[in-house]
Amino acid sequence: PDRVTDFRTHVSGIKAKHIKETNQNAMTPKDCRMKVGAILKNKILVGHALRNDFAALMMNHPAADIRDTAKYKPFMVSRGRNGGKLRPRKLRDLTKQFLKRDIQVQGESHDSIDDAKAAMDLYKVVRVQWEKDIQSRLKGKNKKR
Repeated sequence: PDRVTDFRTHVSGIKAKHIKETNQNAMTPKDCRMKVGAILKNKILVGHALRNDFAALMMNHPAADIRDTAKYKPFMVSRGRNGGKLRPRKLRDLTKQFLKRDIQVQGESHDSIDDAKAAMDLYKVVRVQWEKDIQSRLKGKNKKR
């Protein structure tokens, strides 16, 4: 499906006029997916709640090459009875706590560049431990084989 039904303008800043067929600068969704896929090939991707971006692009990426701050356990919070299940926290809250800065301020436009920078800066704060955790998990998987 190539038809966009919800631009989520409040988040993306994109409006129908930006991608209508008469806009000579707009690329097709297929071309976009191919270009993004080529850029991401063999790269580690850092972001927050990347599942949403992959769903929107109808793409995937190797799990070992994803650093999603929404899924990193030390950044998550347990909710529910007796601690409950780990749940992702909002990027805004993580940024405030770990980076001491404000993003996604109520009443202001949402800036995807600020979000990307915040996710990367959060990753940098915990990069050494995160990468050690990944290496430990990979070694554990290799031993089971």
